[in-house]
Amino acid sequence: MVKSRHYLASANTSAGFVNYFDYVLRDAQRVYIIKGGPGTGKSTFMRLIGEELLKEGMNVDFVHCSADKDSLDAIVINDINVVIVDGTAPHVIDPKYPGAVERLLDFGEYWDIDYLRSRRDIIKFYIDEIENQYKAFFKHLRVAKSIHDKWEKEYLKGMDFNKANEITDRLIDEVIKGCTHKKPKEWHRFAGAMTPQGQVCYYDNLTQDIKNRYIVKGRPGTGKSTMTKKIAQAALNKGYDVEFYHCAFDPSSIDMIIIRELDFALLDGTAPHVFEPELDDKVVDMFTCIDTNIVHENEDPIKAIEREYAEEINKAKKIYTNIKQLHDELEKYYINAMDFNNVNALRIRITKTLIEMYNTMSSKGV
Repeated sequence: MVKSRHYLASANTSAGFVNYFDYVLRDAQRVYIIKGGPGTGKSTFMRLIGEELLKEGMNVDFVHCSADKDSLDAIVINDINVVIVDGTAPHVIDPKYPGAVERLLDFGEYWDIDYLRSRRDIIKFYIDEIENQYKAFFKHLRVAKSIHDKWEKEYLKGMDFNKANEITDRLIDEVIKGCTHKKPKEWHRFAGAMTPQGQVCYYDNLTQDIKNRYIVKGRPGTGKSTMTKKIAQAALNKGYDVEFYHCAFDPSSIDMIIIRELDFALLDGTAPHVFEPELDDKVVDMFTCIDTNIVHENEDPIKAIEREYAEEINKAKKIYTNIKQLHDELEKYYINAMDFNNVNALRIRITKTLIEMYNTMSSKGV
């Protein structure tokens, strides 16, 4: 059994910043919300706790940050229904049931406030510049989305929707067996995202224990996401729990669904998250629904649109890289102002508490 799963709960998309932290927190009986600025050790704090709990035999989800592939936004300790989460912007999280469920961990208590105030102007410069750069970044993503829409329309001209529906109906009949007679649950997440350090994707980790993997191939506008949504809805209608993994470029689209009760995953294996089928995987080729007498993908206007899209995405990527560099410079001031001894002492105390919770529940057979 997989002990750790990796995914994202938020992403910087063409629709702006989108997050699904409600699903991360939904089942938690205890939540630690960390507050503090950049460079205060929030991600390291969570990572070290998660790794220690893995060694103790617990199941831990690592929720990654789309603005820095090496950082975490949260960990979920499934065995004891505990979440530790970064509650600072852009995904601000505040207590709903203070004390009863949530506990605030204010890393700002460990700052040398005089040091930060003495560097007020440079800190304000970096924060304001990052904000301005994000505006330009999102502008390029919105333009890229409009170009992608044009790209899709070219393929839609030759799309056989009846054939696409036949493929979808056949898959539903093949996969969705029986009925659970329970109220289903659904989760919404991202399996990957564009980060300043490049594209990340956790398909392998999320599906490594799934026996029935279906890899969808196709082009923009060939109905991959629509088919995935229909299969997911059919599963929900039969009472099966479904994990939805949204597209980090267009969050209205679905890149993957996992139905663990059916040992089933359906994922979009096309760029930018190319995933090639392994021996036991099945391929669903949606390009077979395209009339190539109508759609000439190796000619203009499709090739021209493809180039235009790539140019706009590359502009966004360059700005994203610059944002990360600015953020790294900003972090240095907070790192210099932090008393990490207190952070480490807090981490040790919380880790001990969580291990005791796990041992108590295990001894009771919970």
